[in-house]
This record gives sequence, C-alpha cells and structure tokens, in this order.
Amino acid sequence: MSEALQDFVEFHATLQGDEKSESQIFLDRFFQAFHHKGAKEAGAVYEYRVKKGSTKGNTGFADLVWKRPETKKDKDDLPRGGVIIEMKKRGEKLDKHTSQLMNYWWNIETDRPRYAMLCNFDEFWIYDFNIQVHTPVDIVPIPDLPKRSGAFRFMEIAVNTKPVFKNNQVAVTKKAAERMGELYTTLKKRAENSGFTELNAQKFVLQCVLAMFAEDLGLLPNDLFISCVQDCGNGESTFDVLGGLFQAMNRKGITPSGRYKGVDYFNGGLFANIQEIELTEKEIGMLDNAAREDWSKVRPAIFGTIFEKSSDDDERKATGMHFTSEGDIMKIVFPTITRYWREKIEAASTIAELNELQIELKNYRVLDPACGSGNFLYMAYQELKQIEVELLDKVAAIQKSPRVHIDLVTPNQFFGMDINPFAVELARVTLMIARKIAIDKHGLSEPALPLDTLDQNIVCQDALFSSWVKADAIIGNPPFLGGYRIRAELGDDYTEKVFAKFGDIQAQVDFASYWFRLAHENMTENDRAGLVATNSISQGKSRSVSLDYIVHNGGYIYDAISSQPWSGEASVHVSIVNWTKTKPLTYYLNSERTSIINSSLQSSIDVSNVSKIPENLNMVFVGVQPNAKGFIVTEEQVKLWIKDNPKNQEILKLFLDGSNLAQVPNGKPDRWIIDFDDFNLEKASNYTLPFNHIQKYVKPERDKNRRDTRRLNWWKFGENSPKMRRSITDLSCYFVVPETSKWFIFMVCSHESLPSKSTKVVASDDFYVLGILTSKVHRLWVKAQSSTLEDRTRYTHSTCFETFPFPQNKTSPLVAKIRAAMQELHQYRTAQMEEKQCGITTLYNKFFHEPASQLYKLHAKLDKLVMQLYGFSDSDDLLEKLLHLNQEIAHPPYVPTYEPLTDEQKDRVLNEARRSLQDMGIIPED
Repeated sequence: MSEALQDFVEFHATLQGDEKSESQIFLDRFFQAFHHKGAKEAGAVYEYRVKKGSTKGNTGFADLVWKRPETKKDKDDLPRGGVIIEMKKRGEKLDKHTSQLMNYWWNIETDRPRYAMLCNFDEFWIYDFNIQVHTPVDIVPIPDLPKRSGAFRFMEIAVNTKPVFKNNQVAVTKKAAERMGELYTTLKKRAENSGFTELNAQKFVLQCVLAMFAEDLGLLPNDLFISCVQDCGNGESTFDVLGGLFQAMNRKGITPSGRYKGVDYFNGGLFANIQEIELTEKEIGMLDNAAREDWSKVRPAIFGTIFEKSSDDDERKATGMHFTSEGDIMKIVFPTITRYWREKIEAASTIAELNELQIELKNYRVLDPACGSGNFLYMAYQELKQIEVELLDKVAAIQKSPRVHIDLVTPNQFFGMDINPFAVELARVTLMIARKIAIDKHGLSEPALPLDTLDQNIVCQDALFSSWVKADAIIGNPPFLGGYRIRAELGDDYTEKVFAKFGDIQAQVDFASYWFRLAHENMTENDRAGLVATNSISQGKSRSVSLDYIVHNGGYIYDAISSQPWSGEASVHVSIVNWTKTKPLTYYLNSERTSIINSSLQSSIDVSNVSKIPENLNMVFVGVQPNAKGFIVTEEQVKLWIKDNPKNQEILKLFLDGSNLAQVPNGKPDRWIIDFDDFNLEKASNYTLPFNHIQKYVKPERDKNRRDTRRLNWWKFGENSPKMRRSITDLSCYFVVPETSKWFIFMVCSHESLPSKSTKVVASDDFYVLGILTSKVHRLWVKAQSSTLEDRTRYTHSTCFETFPFPQNKTSPLVAKIRAAMQELHQYRTAQMEEKQCGITTLYNKFFHEPASQLYKLHAKLDKLVMQLYGFSDSDDLLEKLLHLNQEIAHPPYVPTYEPLTDEQKDRVLNEARRSLQDMGIIPED
C-alpha cells in the first residue's frame, strides 16, 4: 500500500493543479493507489448530478461520488464507506468551500456516502458530516499520504477497520466536558456546607469554561487563565486570583497593567457576579487538567455533554435529557433553515431582491423551546453566519466588487427556554462562544468583544406554560418521556396541570407530543419547525395528537427521518420531523426524495385515519396483569403444593408472557402463577399453601398501594381481564401474539396457560382466522398501523386488529384451503421448534427469508391463497386496497328499507290524498 501511495505522491507532483483539465486523471490515479483498477471501475461517478433544491434548474455537479456496494450499516444507518470528492485548483483555500461540499453531500438522494473530501492538489480535507459538521476530521498533505494512510481506510477495497483521524474533535470535547463535569459534581456535593450554593457552583464552572475557550481562541492574553490556575495550585487563593480575572473580564475597557494586563471587557451577563468559591487542592487539580486541553478544538455544539455528565441520573431520566450529535442536529437545521435560505439566495437574481433578503435575514429569529445546553441554537447560528457570507458574496459577484461585510446575524436573534437553570446558563455561554468561532472561520470584520448578553433571550421557563417568542424557525429536541411514565417521573400535581391545559388530549402520549402541538400553534404561514422525538411520535395515540394534528391543521411534513438509532446514550430509536404551513415543492423521507410524507412518516398511502370495524370489536383482549412479583412461582413449588393437596392444581397455571412466545420452544411457558381469579377471601384461603405464599410475599407490597381496590383485594391480580377469560372459555384453543416482538407471529395456545398483559389474545380457534392474521396482507397492515420500539413491532389491537378488513367472501372454497394451509404451517413450526429446541424468533430469523426453506414455501402458499380470496394481485397497492375495503366495511352505503303498510295506514294515506285533491278542486267533495 505505501509503495502505491508513494507512486501517487510522485505522480501528483507532475501535475499543474488545474481543476478542469486534471481533476479526473488525478482522482483516477488516487483510486489506483488503493489498488482499485480505477475510479470508474470501482463504481465511482464523475460529474455526479445533484439536485440542490426545489428551484427549477437548480442542479449542481459533484466532481466524484463513490457509493460503496457494501450493505453493512453503521449506527447512523449510512453506508460505512463511500466518499464524495470536490476538487479545487492548486493553491485554493479550501475552508470557503465547505458549505458547497456539504450542500452536495446533503442533497445526494439515495445511498449518501459516509465521507466527503475537498482537495486542491496539495492536501485532502476529510469530513464526516455525521459527527463533525463545520470542521474536517483530518487534513492530510498529499506528500504525507504514505504515512497517513490510516485516515483513508474508507478508500480501501475491503473495509475492515475504522479510519484513524487526527482532528476528530468529538473525543477532545467529551474529555474536556467530562473533566469540567467532574469538577462541577464535586462542587455541587459540598455546596451549602462550604459557604456557597449550587447556583454559585454552576456560575463558577461556566465562568471557567468561557475563560478557557477565550484563552485558546485568543480573546484572553496567551496562557493567562492556566497560569492563574497554576498560581492557585502553588497556594494562592482561587477567589482572589480567578475572581480577580473574572472581575477584569467584566470591567469595561482594557485592563492597562498588573496581573490581568490586556484583559478586555467581555460582558455584563455571565461575569456580573463573582462567585466566592475557594477550591480545594483536589479541585484545583481537576481545573488544571481541564485547562490543559486544547479548547480551540472543543466543539460547543456538543459541549452539552458537560450538562449530561454533571446532571443527576434521576434528573436526566425524569426530564428526558440526552446528548445529540452534530449530524443529527443538522437533520433539523439543514432542512428547516439552511436549505430554505439557500433556495431563496439561489432564486434571487437582482441587487434589489438580495437587499430584501438581507433585511429578512437581519430580522430572522430562531427559537428552541427546550434548548438544554444550546446545541441546536449554536448549529443554527453557525449555519446562518455561513448563509450571511454566501448572501453577501452573491451581492459582491453581481456588483463585481469585493465583499463588503455587514453584520446581519447576531446571537440576539436566537431564543431558548428550558426548565433547568444550569442548562440555561450553559446555553448562553455556548451561544456567546459561537460568535467568535464564526468570526475566525469566515474572517469577518465584526468585533468579537464584548460578548452578547443573552439573559433576555435564553430564559429559565417551562415552555408548556409560557408564551413563546415569535420565531421564523422552531427547532430542538424536546424531552421525551413515555406517557405512562409522566405521572411517576414528574409527579401528580404537574401531570394534572398538563392534562388541564391540554384537555382535548385524553390519552397517555409521549411527553414530546405537547411540544409538537405548541410548535404548530405558534407558527404562521411561512414559518418552519423541526423537532426530534422517539419514534412513537408517528405511532398510535402520540401520533394522533401531534403529527395527525399538524397535517389536519394546515401543516405539511416535508423532510423526515422515520426511525433511526439515537446518537446519544439513550438506547432508543428516534424520528426527526420538519414541517411548514406552506405546501412544499419537494419532500425528503429518510434522505430520499419522495412525493409525499404522511403523519406515519411514510411515503405510502396514509392509513392513520381508518375506521374501526364493528365485527372486529371484542375479539382481541389484553392478558392479566398481576401487579406483584409474588404471584409468580417456580415449578418446584408447584409440584410440592400439588403433592400436598391435589386441589391446589385448580389455581396453579402456566404463565404466558411475550418472552415465552418469542424465545421458548412452541411458546410453552416456563413460569407458573397463582391465579385466584375472582375468588373471595374465604374461598382463596381454602388453598392453604398458595394462599400463605401470597399473604407473605404479595400482601406487604399491596398494603402500600394507593389504589383501594388493589390494597383491599391483595390476593387478586391488579388487572384480571374477565372479558378475556369469558371469551376463550368455550374455545378448543386460542391465538396469542406478543405485544412487542420482531415478527409478531400469532401462536396457538391451550387453556392450561394464562396470558399476561404483554400478550394480545385473539378469542378464536378457527385456523382460517389465524391464516389471515399470519399472511403478508395482515403483516403489511400491522407495519403501517403499529408502533415500534427499536427494531421491534408493538401490536396494538385497537389499531392493528380492530381496523383490519378481513376478506368478505366468506363462502368461497378458498376459506377451507386457507384453514388447511395454516394448520400445515402450524404443524411444521411446532415440529421444527421441538426438534431444534428453539423459539419462534430463532426459527424465523434463520429461515423466513430463505427461499429454499420449507418455512418460506409454506408462507408463500398461504399468502397466495389469501391474496386470491381478497382478489388482490402483486402489482396492487395493498395498503390502498385495504384502506378502501376498511371504509366499505365500516361505512356501508345506506340502503333504505320499506315495511308494508297496514290496512289502517293505507286508509289514512288514501283519505289524506282524497282531501288534498278535493281542496284543489280536482275531484268533487263527498
């Protein structure tokens, strides 16, 4: 490899570096240096056409796009390899072309490469926009290629290891944030007892953070802060030394002499009050370690990690706080803000039009109503400063004059709300730093100091109960918390307050749903919004009160990611939703252009507003919910109790839960449960040993229960599911599906098992019904209607079953054939699970997608029969067909019925007709 790379280095030295005439030969030899036959032979495309927006003719041509053929996906669900390369002439400054490269990369419609590069024949700038947006993860001079080949591992024929980048600033940021988080946590623990408050500790830590940024960004004299920390380590007072520095940073003018000579005025916000904190020797050491980091490489967009690391776990859990990567932030900021502005600038062709855009940009406002540490606001600011430069560059190009810089975008155009006071302070600091970074990046002439005072912009308020600032763009990551957890995590009083304000939402919905609702209500026609939530936002009840509300009230979802793994620590999948009240010209779903996006975040027909079918009601039930672990017992206990008294067998049952169905051979339960059903206390006590067990292990827990029925009826289940019990009593068997699973396969169960709440019970023993539910038709309906958790499907009977249109031709001979085909499939699955001693999940993982397997063939046979019964063909849009059938069944056309008239009614009608004719003089009176 190194020899081939050295050959390439020597070849490149022979080139003049002309962009138009030499780019392709340069890139072809570059591919050969990594042992490809050439760029085209590897599958790369020169002059790759990129549609940059909705404006007619707005097409660009990327110099090279290479989409690797690999199918393995990384956490961001993007191909591991592949690259887009944009060439510039030798000597060209590459920093001013980052936005062009990113714009091309972002608008590649399918299979977007993971990496991007700029090259000017002298060096490569490598980008990974998923983790680091405005700065390359590495810069490699071409002569260094042989010794820096590790940075280009994505170019190799076989990608076995990750590239090694020297400017991956994410790692630097996390390290610095963790160190300051450790200091803050230490100070917080000894607050109050040491003469200062937790708020003092917050302010002090943030003053230090800003000072360290300022030092390494050139806003403070060189090494001033770290020398102050070292003096404290040598015995001087931190209050005197650091407090004196912070006072100098808050004093107008430049300090003329002394220890703090050359310190300029920062602002009257963060440094208005100096915190009287004396650090311990250990704490000075922590601060010294943090100060030695290169803060010029710390990325403010993700520095909120300090917020995560220094927050209590309970607090993070209760408010749904989670770190967001730069790549995921841009999935909101780019479509909501950047693309909008780029299209407007592209469409403007006169100075008058561009001047109007300057006025609009100067008055443009961005709001994050759950801003946390300000990462979304920071990224939005950086993008709008880039837009500012592009707008002024276009003015200069038309006027054929040098760019005249006008400070159009300032941090004072950005607003945020959060209930956490530390987050609010951190967000202010993040946005203060943003201005200096933008000035350095673009070489702007505007002054970096004093920093903006943002006390009125970013405020400590609850967005659910506060007025929102009028903004052109609403962005952010509102707290996500499952509806069933809101009361437990946030308390009864707050929960009741939320329910009182949103009285029309009579359901347990994800906490983030309320932000979607309020964001839409605070938007006017031309505004845009983009929010992140767990993927439940597009499913079930959460969807009905959020995304359904948006699309039914003048909103259009124009850019969305339906589901992806979260970039932070939380093990969840999220949806990213961007919408507006003006009908868009283009739609992007999962980074691919589409014709429409519905409230389920799909490009197919919207089946979210189907009707329930009367004959499907009261057919599927939820199993029992014990509400106490003591009801579950081992098989050894069961055997002993039955041996003691055979009568005990009447109330000892196998307990069937979702994991049994998915993991255990044939779904046979491996746990037992004591089931007193609706027995009164006296009757339950007749089963002595099981009753004593419940009295010992369940009653103490139930005595603490707030609900009277559960506390008083301590020997009974919390939810006994009497309707379910009655519905399956007379059946020879019944069908059960796990509430959450990968395959949602219905299993056949006997009465010796008692289903739990984690299952859905179908009150039928007809294998024809099971055949329909097992077919691809029902599976497609479930995928469209159900909610998901990571890569698993949640089967919700109110949406998946009660709305599902069964075939209406019930007398067809195909019904018997479907019943027989399902029995054959059931027998095969049962035998295979017994033989292999595996659960249904393992069986389907191995064989469902194998065309040569018997499982595949039996499903294909069943699917063919079901499709024939419906009258569907493979070319049909099955969802559209099912939607129409749902409406036909749920809302049949009105057919008037006529009852024959009685003799008395006939006489009355004739008499009334005779009198009418007489009144008109048509016939004579009697």
